[in-house]
Amino acid sequence: MKEQIERIGREFFTLMGIELESIAVESEEEKRRIYRVTVKTPDSKLLIGAHGQTLETVRHLLTRLVERSAGKTYLIHLEVNDYLQSKDDRLFRRIDEKIASLMSVWGEITLSELSGYERKKVHAYVAAKAVEGLSTKSTGEGEARVLHLSYSGPVERVHAKSSSLDELPEDGIGI
Repeated sequence: MKEQIERIGREFFTLMGIELESIAVESEEEKRRIYRVTVKTPDSKLLIGAHGQTLETVRHLLTRLVERSAGKTYLIHLEVNDYLQSKDDRLFRRIDEKIASLMSVWGEITLSELSGYERKKVHAYVAAKAVEGLSTKSTGEGEARVLHLSYSGPVERVHAKSSSLDELPEDGIGI
């Protein structure tokens, strides 16, 4: 199936006028028919669009072409020039900052600007961290759905290093 998806992808992008440096297809879960298509191209701006909106449309069209060809349902993840990976890296750095902030005091923060896909990624990311007292939940419906990140574990405080005369070098420099 990987070869068939690659052939369909090459033809699809060529007909769109997209110059391909490479295209690779990997099976993520073959039994569930989930595949990752990785594309390297100098035309990434055309494929990704503003905030990845065009990428989602292109992914959807590619998926429908694969399904039509195979006569079965498939899930295709489309990665163009590592765009989604760098987007995930930025998201996880931001979540790590929020977690560090929460771990200095008990509490909860609400993240309302996340897409459903990003909320799912954050739920999995936080669960994989397996930090005692750290949890996520989503509430609300549709566009009003938000993610809550909360911490109720041991408080980790950053202590300022205290200085004492015993810690000074013999010459006293540093006073």
